[in-house]
Amino acid sequence: MILVRILYILPVNWGGIPHYTAELANAMANYAEVVVLKPKGSNDQLFSNHVKVINVFEPLSLTKGHEKNAISISNLKNFLSYSKVNVADSIKPDIIHFPGTYVHAAFFSSLYRLNKNFPIVQTKHSVADPYLQSTSSKGFFRTLLWNLNDSAKYLPQPDAYIVHTKENRQSLINEGISSDKISIVPHGSYTFFKKYQKSSSDCDNSKNILLYFGYIDRHKGVDQLINAIPIVAKEVPDVKVIIAGEGSLSECCSKIDNESYFEIINEFVPDERVSDLFTRAKIIVLPYTYHQGLSGVLSIAFAFGKPVIVTDVGNLAEFADGCGLVVPPNDSNSLANSIIHLINNNELREKLSKASEMKGKELSWDNIARKHLKIYGEAVSRYLDK
Repeated sequence: MILVRILYILPVNWGGIPHYTAELANAMANYAEVVVLKPKGSNDQLFSNHVKVINVFEPLSLTKGHEKNAISISNLKNFLSYSKVNVADSIKPDIIHFPGTYVHAAFFSSLYRLNKNFPIVQTKHSVADPYLQSTSSKGFFRTLLWNLNDSAKYLPQPDAYIVHTKENRQSLINEGISSDKISIVPHGSYTFFKKYQKSSSDCDNSKNILLYFGYIDRHKGVDQLINAIPIVAKEVPDVKVIIAGEGSLSECCSKIDNESYFEIINEFVPDERVSDLFTRAKIIVLPYTYHQGLSGVLSIAFAFGKPVIVTDVGNLAEFADGCGLVVPPNDSNSLANSIIHLINNNELREKLSKASEMKGKELSWDNIARKHLKIYGEAVSRYLDK
């Protein structure tokens, strides 16, 4: 099945979805004409000159951690701008792919019955996340905003689903979705961050720098990492921990006894600075107490060939296999011992670094794009057989 034109509908301008969409679209442009519908005013620089970008939506204010700001007149107007999703009719794609679907895009896609006019593919980065289900108003509101992409009832019925893990595939099957419509495609390696890398000499392996990167939430285990550092410092006095990302650090910071061991960057980290952080780091630490799906942080670590330490939650151990060490969640002592072991064992660290680099090459976006091409062809055939 030869595809001429692929349309990606990017529903948000925050988080990792724009990066994911851009990497996939840029790679897919080597095989077909690619068009992206996206919110105005951001992320254009992520897309190559071979991708046609149409800034058609007004950006919504649905920032994680500031969910109450979502209720406003301006946000309602911006929500209505997603009615312009019907420009798909004039683009006439062979297939439409939602690389991350939220209710504002899904509502109008259903209203205009895009699934009746075009084959639809949907990527679900997580499925029915039970951890975030809460009876509290804050928990319910956050769940509503951040997990609507897990609610198939809001979507045009796709002709194919893409997930990243066996666990998520089984969750969709349990929801009654036919197994032949669900494909597992791993998350590609975020190599584009490396274009900001100034020099390989920026990585000074004599410095024992640990990096926690990403949104700071109660299930990310930052407190466990902070608790582990006094133990590490007894064996590695020059250890340094960089904690970089948005979110609330108020509870965690109260546990810091010696601030000299920490560098805190509690804000959104721009792309060019991400490269600097991962280049400086000797080890990437994901001390999560809960996780579902694949971590974009691991994808960046693989791109930079960094060894990782992850907790045995979700599929982290599976994805980090051969590239790092695995510790139990909520166990700062085990975390500390693994950090000490990896810092002091140069041979092991070098072995894991090489494996991480190879994993990054294996997860190249060209490889990911070719997997998508096969799925797109199957989705088109399924659509034509309706």
